Amino acid sequence: MSDRRPATKRVAIIAGGVAGLATALNLLDQAKARGLDLQVEVFEKETEPGGNLRTLRKDGWQLEWGPNGFLDSEPATLRLVERLGLRDELLVSSDVTRRRFLLVNGRLEEIPLSPPAFLKSGMLPLGAKLRMAGELFVPARKNLGQAETRPETDETIAEFGERRLGKAFAETMLDPMVKGVFGGEAKQLSLAAAFPRMVELENNYGGLFKAMIALGRKKKGKDKTDAGPKGVLTSFKGGMAALIEGLAHALNDHDRARLHLGTDIQRLDLNDGQWTVISAGGSFGPFDLVVDAAPAHAAAQHLTSLDPEAARMLRDIPFAPMAVVALGFGRDRVSHDLQGFGLLVPGKEKRDLLGALWTSSIFPGRAPDGHVLVRCMAGGAGNPSIMELDDEELTRVICAELRPLLGLQGPPAMVNIIRHTRAIAQYVPGHLSQLRRTEERLAQLPGLHLTGSSYRGIAVNACVKQAEILAQSIVEGLLDPARADNPPAAKEAH
Repeated sequence: MSDRRPATKRVAIIAGGVAGLATALNLLDQAKARGLDLQVEVFEKETEPGGNLRTLRKDGWQLEWGPNGFLDSEPATLRLVERLGLRDELLVSSDVTRRRFLLVNGRLEEIPLSPPAFLKSGMLPLGAKLRMAGELFVPARKNLGQAETRPETDETIAEFGERRLGKAFAETMLDPMVKGVFGGEAKQLSLAAAFPRMVELENNYGGLFKAMIALGRKKKGKDKTDAGPKGVLTSFKGGMAALIEGLAHALNDHDRARLHLGTDIQRLDLNDGQWTVISAGGSFGPFDLVVDAAPAHAAAQHLTSLDPEAARMLRDIPFAPMAVVALGFGRDRVSHDLQGFGLLVPGKEKRDLLGALWTSSIFPGRAPDGHVLVRCMAGGAGNPSIMELDDEELTRVICAELRPLLGLQGPPAMVNIIRHTRAIAQYVPGHLSQLRRTEERLAQLPGLHLTGSSYRGIAVNACVKQAEILAQSIVEGLLDPARADNPPAAKEAH
């Protein structure tokens, strides 16, 4: 029998969330465009694909299991939407979402949208506002941006905020923003890993205000600028699950793809350059490559027998727990006009509520006629014990904190609680350095790639962008084996 490998290349993708499914489709598209014969098999442990990107629809309510939407500023996501024929299904958030609120000293304060409005607001005391203005004169750090190779230089988000804009700003405005994005603590997350754009701005311009001024000047001569986060929050008429449904449909219709549902991969084996993926019900293979798009703790289990040290480093990536409490009320039972995106709660307010999105104000069709939907977040890295409350007590706690802020009357007409024991990866100081060390170890396992929200970006946009970049790298490596010794995808996709 000849030991010559067939011309067809086979790729296994573990986990059928948005990262895994988007990687699969990009691989197939790019392989076809380059004349490469490629087969892709996706293994998802649940009976439905999607991971946390799911939408619950019942009795006129439409609830998101995970992300509420994505910013329409990422070209890779828009390309994927176009590829799936979903452009007409896009749903742009309401203009009222420009209004956002913070809980300050027990009162809701609207976040000002202009410097003059900020100066007049009661968001911060005068001294704190003057300290913020002094950011123009704060020198740039010499070693900022070296966290990957020099972990001792890794600065937390809180340290960055205090250094550049003052302690009051960091505690009142930066801390709740971090809670809203990561469910984490600004004092415990790496700036370089969580918000690399802030590092770029200080390195390139010397500071945040200097960057705003310079980029504002560029904007006058161009149609747009890349200053800071941009884009409009966008979803789909049928919720974020529409993206997963589109991906799954495209793969199921593809003659070179197969989607295995209800197949929980336990471990990976590598023998003579060929990969086998092993589940409780049997083994699959051989494969030329494996893309592990599962969360880091699951990927660690898959790799334990191959590289225990790399598995340990993946297992060390912490995750914040989160309880999502969706509350529905009759419109006449809420005195607040809910004209806005929602509210965030700084840690110094000592509340169990992290924040609340006014979902029915953000997107139409999320609540039955005459009702409103409020999506509340509780728990996070700073308050994991709230996950121990049963549903009834958790609902009582959240309603008690929300009632005086929104003028809630009576019990909710609908309650739905989703508990995520491992909701969001926490990019703690040293995260980038640890990723580099992990990638160096996994480079000894040829054909293995990691991707997903555990590594270099938690948002849907980050996962989709990673999928596109990784697929291109894999296809180029298969066409030109000299390129196949690139490090695993967690770094390639940054």
